[in-house]
Amino acid sequence: MDARQEQTPEARTEVRPFSIPHLVLDAVCLLLAFAVAYLLRFRSGIPAPLGVVPWTSYLAFYVVSLPFWWLIFSYHGLYFARLREGMRAEFSRIPSAVGLGSIASITLSYLIRNLPTSRLTFLFIFIAALIFVLLGRYFARVIGMRRGVATVLILGAGPVAEVLMSRIRRRFGARTRFIHMSADDVAIKLFSSQRAPEKFLEFVREKGVTDVFCLLTPSPELWEALFLLAYEGEVRVRHIPAGEGLLFGGVQYSPEFGFPQIAPKSVDDFAAIRQVKRVADFIVGGLAIVILSPLLGLGALLVWLSSPGPIFFRHERLGLGGERFHVLKFRTMRQYAKLNPEDEEEFKRHMKLKRDPRVTPAGTFLRKTSIDELPQLINILRGEMSLVGPRPIVPDELEKYGQWGRIFLSFPPGLTGLWQVSGRSDISYRERIDLDVYYITNWSPALDFSILIRTPGALLSRKGAY
Repeated sequence: MDARQEQTPEARTEVRPFSIPHLVLDAVCLLLAFAVAYLLRFRSGIPAPLGVVPWTSYLAFYVVSLPFWWLIFSYHGLYFARLREGMRAEFSRIPSAVGLGSIASITLSYLIRNLPTSRLTFLFIFIAALIFVLLGRYFARVIGMRRGVATVLILGAGPVAEVLMSRIRRRFGARTRFIHMSADDVAIKLFSSQRAPEKFLEFVREKGVTDVFCLLTPSPELWEALFLLAYEGEVRVRHIPAGEGLLFGGVQYSPEFGFPQIAPKSVDDFAAIRQVKRVADFIVGGLAIVILSPLLGLGALLVWLSSPGPIFFRHERLGLGGERFHVLKFRTMRQYAKLNPEDEEEFKRHMKLKRDPRVTPAGTFLRKTSIDELPQLINILRGEMSLVGPRPIVPDELEKYGQWGRIFLSFPPGLTGLWQVSGRSDISYRERIDLDVYYITNWSPALDFSILIRTPGALLSRKGAY
């Protein structure tokens, strides 16, 4: 295996997944939108009962708002994932992104008194931004800011393969070169040796493949090869139809080709998502510490009164890329307490006990209400954890994730997550792993938001809390 194949997730964290030219392009388009909105409102003869607002105020408004527009566009994948798809897929996200950007600007104008608050101007900004961003993205496609498909590898035969090739050829024309392999060809030519995944990667690189469509029900070896290929980020991998591929990511309808498809995330996609989540974590985590400070004070007081020992419990966990850090919790156990041999065996099997004799009465309350977890907000501000993410695990647990360990280390662990809102300790260990993998491979802003909304209910129900 060459040096490229040996790269680990942590070795590629310096990759810049965002398209900087698109970032600059959107900044220019939004500046034009603010300028046109200002001219329409104050220089077109429309009455202004409160007087004409200086242009410098709107320029300041633009500068303050721009980072929020960028953040919202990033959440919609407009600087990474959508750029590798067809024009329709990219353009379908722009109205929603522009709408949310406009709402963010309106909110800022009412929070910061010195910013303009003209409702008519906000309407003009929304319309002008939608037009200019769509035009900007269109001309970006025309001048080649996104490279076209050069070589397409289709794994599988039959009517679907023929229709798919016809639609790809109609869209990309003479630029497209097809490599079409039946199930037998794939099995004999690529997966007849023990080093099948590596041989598949070598074949793809040798042929200069840019897109892979898998129409087969993949063997475990083919799944591994497709996963590694997608993770490298140089080749787009899509599986049609679903089957086990649901583990790779959410099923999307492709307006380009008319089929449902699954597009696994690459290491660059994960890096881009982490950067966006980091900004949200820092803002929301900081606000949460302020708002929840009374509960933090209550937790510290209960620990101090419950038994001698430190307020905080520090335990080593695995973070992003396998980096180790100390997760912070309120101490819920008596210091130096030990388990009897029978409880020790059960703890090794399940990593938790329903009735742990080491836990203090105050600790039981803190665990059931999850107040003991709140100090992890400090881990979030440090960048060691995220508000929403997979479970923070100890180093010895990683081997239980098997082939998914590499995916697990692509995200920082979360204060809450699917495991938290799906039963906590009542679900099996295998289910916890599946939930972690599903969350990472199917991540979206909507999924994070739904988990955050469901978390208070999960805490109040106390299901699986011990």
